[in-house]
Amino acid sequence: MEYMKKQFKKRSLIIGGVILVVIVAAIITSIALSRQNQVRTEADAPTPGYQTLLPSNTSIKQLGGWKRVSPEANAPVYAYVDTIDGIAISVSEQPIPDSFKPDVESHVANLAKSDSATNIVKSNDLTLYIGLSSKGPQSVYFTKNDLLILIKSEKQIKNEAWSTYASSLQ
Repeated sequence: MEYMKKQFKKRSLIIGGVILVVIVAAIITSIALSRQNQVRTEADAPTPGYQTLLPSNTSIKQLGGWKRVSPEANAPVYAYVDTIDGIAISVSEQPIPDSFKPDVESHVANLAKSDSATNIVKSNDLTLYIGLSSKGPQSVYFTKNDLLILIKSEKQIKNEAWSTYASSLQ
């Protein structure tokens, strides 16, 4: 009887040890796969093939990364998400289309007008065309550093805040 108890204890320890090794191996594998997926996700993140602008002292990583918002068949347009005064905004940027040249400003004005963005705000060397939907969201159109920039907000934002944000883009 004593011999059987020792054998049972020995088997229990071996089985327990095997289970512990399997659990540790599963945890290590899970951590390694998670890290590999994180690296793959960062490497696969889209990046514009042109110079972009971001708010000063902010990285695209802090903003959640770039997202392509144009169809693959069209010229690339990339966007990121940010906030102004606690209100969510989506900022899309693209190189100024060739069809807008040489009279870029009038083309931007016409584009903005087609979206009812007729409130014009001058800020330093920028001209912002701001539109307000009856439901609250706003659209802002402007150009800076050879980029056409469109910003959409969830709610109305003060003109001064729009001006400050646009000026902060570097």
